Amino acid sequence: MYVDPSVITTSFPSKSELALNLTPDGKRLTFMGYVSAINQLDVSNSNTPGITEPGNPVTTTPTYRAVAQINFDDPHFISHGFLTPKVTTTNAYPGNNGRAGILGSNGSYYTVGNAGNGNGSAAVTEAASVQIVIPGQNATQSTPGTNQVGSFNITQYGYKADKTAKDNNFRGETIFNNTLYVTKGSGGNGINTVYQVGNAGTLPTLSNAANTPITILPGFPTNLAKTGKNVNGTVQPIYYPFGIWFANATTLYVADEGDGVAADAATSTTAGLQKWSLVNGTWQLDYVLQKGLNLGQQYTVAGLPSADNPATDGLRNLTGHVNPDGTVRLYAVTSTISGSGDQGADPNQVVAITDRLSNTTATQAASEQFRIILAPKFGQVLRGVSFAPKSFEKDD
Repeated sequence: MYVDPSVITTSFPSKSELALNLTPDGKRLTFMGYVSAINQLDVSNSNTPGITEPGNPVTTTPTYRAVAQINFDDPHFISHGFLTPKVTTTNAYPGNNGRAGILGSNGSYYTVGNAGNGNGSAAVTEAASVQIVIPGQNATQSTPGTNQVGSFNITQYGYKADKTAKDNNFRGETIFNNTLYVTKGSGGNGINTVYQVGNAGTLPTLSNAANTPITILPGFPTNLAKTGKNVNGTVQPIYYPFGIWFANATTLYVADEGDGVAADAATSTTAGLQKWSLVNGTWQLDYVLQKGLNLGQQYTVAGLPSADNPATDGLRNLTGHVNPDGTVRLYAVTSTISGSGDQGADPNQVVAITDRLSNTTATQAASEQFRIILAPKFGQVLRGVSFAPKSFEKDD
């Protein structure tokens, strides 16, 4: 359905934004965008009205980032065939983009994104990472409205400090069992991995946000994104996690988008859909599903110059559901590589795969294969994938 651009827009080539997150109760759908007219240049690198970054070369009008909420029960949202979501503005993520927002059971939005496009500042650092946004409390120029949740630093794992703002350059998020989880999978700083935000079973609040711990899930990578080195000097593969989805408390699927290098795509051992299992308190990688993605193989798109034909590099956002027969159906959007000069604008795909929940080895999953649900189309990019919100009436 068409979303009313008078209330919120997106940045077409910004590949890491516009995740769609269904609330754990299944009744509300959220995403992030900009309070901007369409066809405005460089909005995703603009300052926000309350935070001006020194040295930001983008002089576009400062633009609020915003969380949009959709619930199909409320007639406010649907009129004449298009959606008019409820929108709450924030000054978070100046110079960069807010990537995802999700509504917690306590009524707060939890958002993730990146900040900074210039020389940085304390305000810019505090406007990155995980943020709490209160629905209906719109930011103003004089009240920035940024509420950062914790702050991860690689010194927590024995490394020498680097750029704190970039250590918290988070991309994907989910809430499971009332616990917030986020991912980092880009940039030359920090650790690309999966993080838990706060204590298990408790969502952060405004009162404890500053002291909320952000820690790597036990068993997930702890090596540096820049070099692949662990604190002891050994080198391990660098992961690029994006979307995450829990099938249950001991099974976590992670979408890995690949490193964005054309020469690496076909031989990547981590890109695609990773399945992790919790064993004796530690997460372990069972296998990576890649069959049918045709990583690194160019595909044609009608209307696109052949020189710009993209190839799949991995997966970004995903969702799924557990079936009564013990299988899991998963849906994801693909990441791309190409020679276009702006891979964020490449036409990409929605794909699906069925996995057996009990499988724990690549041999058991050898026959599982992705198929295309929505094919690439010129002038179209696919960012998030979610089930539609349920009706309140159906549950009453």
